[in-house]
Amino acid sequence: MTQVDGGNRRERKKAETRNRIIESAAILFQRNGYQGTSIEDITEAADVAPRTFYSYFDAKADVAMVQLDRWNDDLAMAMEARPAGETLDQMVAGALATLAEQGYVNSQRLRDDQGRPFPPLGVGLLMAESEPEVAGRIYQSTVRFQDRMTALFRVRFEYPPGSIEPRVLAAAMTASWFVAVYGFGEVAAVNPDPPSTDDLGLQSLGMYASGIGRLMERQLLL
Repeated sequence: MTQVDGGNRRERKKAETRNRIIESAAILFQRNGYQGTSIEDITEAADVAPRTFYSYFDAKADVAMVQLDRWNDDLAMAMEARPAGETLDQMVAGALATLAEQGYVNSQRLRDDQGRPFPPLGVGLLMAESEPEVAGRIYQSTVRFQDRMTALFRVRFEYPPGSIEPRVLAAAMTASWFVAVYGFGEVAAVNPDPPSTDDLGLQSLGMYASGIGRLMERQLLL
């Protein structure tokens, strides 16, 4: 075995260990919640020593944010790959379909062993963002994503320098995601078969697109 082969094997083993920690943490977060999961729980489930955890992550928030950061990055790349000429809602719908093809479950109506609906991990993490260390990281990740979408929309829709419209579009897209996150729990509380978070997000984005004024007019007519 050459030195290169040995190095590649070590790198593969390190990647496998890191992924095992991430996957074990994801299962525990989904089952017990973020606050109900300790680093010791994660290392035991991943069958690694606590010191091994700290070789890959500085804190529990770091491993919790991995999947959320991946989702943001993959969604951003899917948005950037959409063909020219699409509207914002068409871009988002197409990008979410791409993520579903890649294996993300946000488009699915997930159920636990008792048949009760539950959100995907990233959504569940956002619902627990009252935890300070998580809330700060979520904010940073969201700002990075929104800045990336602002740059995309400025070019894609040919807005001139200094215009605020690209940032408004990026903010609407981000806001629709948060509506889906918190709306999921509210809908699931009264609907035993709630829509997926992707569907709620697209519905929310459609409401933003139709205008806040129209939403208020609809309520006044009731």
